[in-house]
Amino acid sequence: MTVRPLSETQITPEIWDRFVENADNGTVFHTRRFLAYHRSGRFDDHSLCVFDGDRLFAVISAATVKEIEGRAWVSHPGTSYGGPVLAGACRFHKAARLVETLTSYCRENGFVRMDLTLPPSSYSLLPHHTLEFALLRGGFGYRKRELTQVVDLADSQDPVTSLPAKTRADIRQAEKCGVRIRWTTTPSDEDLMLLHRMLCENRSQLGLSDPPTHSVDDLQKIRDHMPGMMWLGTGCAGDALVSQTLVFQCNPRVLLTFYICHERTARPLHPVHLLLADLMREGRKAGFRMLDFGISTVNGRPLHSLIRFKESFNGRSYFRDTFEMRL
Repeated sequence: MTVRPLSETQITPEIWDRFVENADNGTVFHTRRFLAYHRSGRFDDHSLCVFDGDRLFAVISAATVKEIEGRAWVSHPGTSYGGPVLAGACRFHKAARLVETLTSYCRENGFVRMDLTLPPSSYSLLPHHTLEFALLRGGFGYRKRELTQVVDLADSQDPVTSLPAKTRADIRQAEKCGVRIRWTTTPSDEDLMLLHRMLCENRSQLGLSDPPTHSVDDLQKIRDHMPGMMWLGTGCAGDALVSQTLVFQCNPRVLLTFYICHERTARPLHPVHLLLADLMREGRKAGFRMLDFGISTVNGRPLHSLIRFKESFNGRSYFRDTFEMRL
């Protein structure tokens, strides 16, 4: 196997994205189209292509980061997931060779650390841990292990019918109170501004001073770069906006709720319960197999109330691992 920086290959963004879309473990976050929403120069891109002979075997969205000890090669900081995207199912000896080749490349190019954040195994067409085991055998260790809750949408004809009784009662309460849900894959600038405002209000109420990960401008650019990838769900009671969620189509199998927010005074209406129940139904109808509610831990520390809430929608916990090797 050989490794070459993307900038030194003939691999165009279109070829890269087509490879990711056809891969076993690719997500929208690995695509060049998604990365293009970041302003030029924000990150020192150092994405790699791995060839097995003449065949493109893996692509890796990554960047160079300056640290006290020197330069680190890390999963692209502008995405939720990184790690090698593999061409189809990967046998262990190929995964081990891939890890060995990447490690040699980083040593030879003066990197002092390697850092990779992989998607949960549920994102793969056929979930497996071949790459994770190859990383551990190749000298990597866990830098961080988070929990994310994932709902299996293929469990039944209507995924809502299998929810706990209390959750179903809260959904019925929202319906009785007249909460209505609307979905769009083409949110307007005003839609995104309203979402961002509600997110900021929720964070302030929780005592969090940091803004949401994305600015309104970021969300507009993602919408424009990735038409149809973004789902915006809105819950209304009468004329009042009471709940919202922003969902990303990660790949043909998995939806990810990136943001969930609500109007605090409307909590007795349970608008988020109805919004998520409707998302489960819409996701299943659209052919998605999994709904990822996102991580419920902070540096491995469980947020118990958040985990309980997601488990009330039959969310099952999966690891989201970050692997590290110091060179």
